Amino acid sequence: MDEWRGFTNKVLYCVQFTARLDAAEAARVGGLIADGLLGDDPPADRTRMLREALRSPEELTAGDWQPHGEREVRGFLTALLTVLTDGADSPA
Repeated sequence: MDEWRGFTNKVLYCVQFTARLDAAEAARVGGLIADGLLGDDPPADRTRMLREALRSPEELTAGDWQPHGEREVRGFLTALLTVLTDGADSPA
């Protein structure tokens, strides 16, 4: 399993019962990550894993049950990456 898959699955688990993957949800999950509630990976590793996930051609929603579509999840992870990097970086 790719390293990014485990971290991404943790993130997606947190939002599987969320109705909308919007900016507020990205801020909420970003706070969980910043507080160390989704693992103790260093911040640089977290953003690296999100970038790897977004670059991957694999279906990100394939790991666990996820009611949100692939496009919505990729948009959410992009917004989350922006939250984590304070807008100073991009996923590409």
